[in-house]
Amino acid sequence: MRIYKKNESMFILGTSSLLVAILLGRFGGQNALANFLEGLFTGLSLVMNLSFLIRFGKERRMNDKQSQN
Repeated sequence: MRIYKKNESMFILGTSSLLVAILLGRFGGQNALANFLEGLFTGLSLVMNLSFLIRFGKERRMNDKQSQN
């Protein structure tokens, strides 16, 4: 099973964004900028992690089909 470098960087970016969003929610206070950045990083995290899972699943199915033939 191979994971391409692009997929790994998507996963790292998604988890890092989630970490920043959690830290901003916890320690950022209740001002408009902190709330905006928390939402931005949460959305970025969702997009990156879901796209990683979709690509990883497609790649895994493709590798399984090739190994069966």
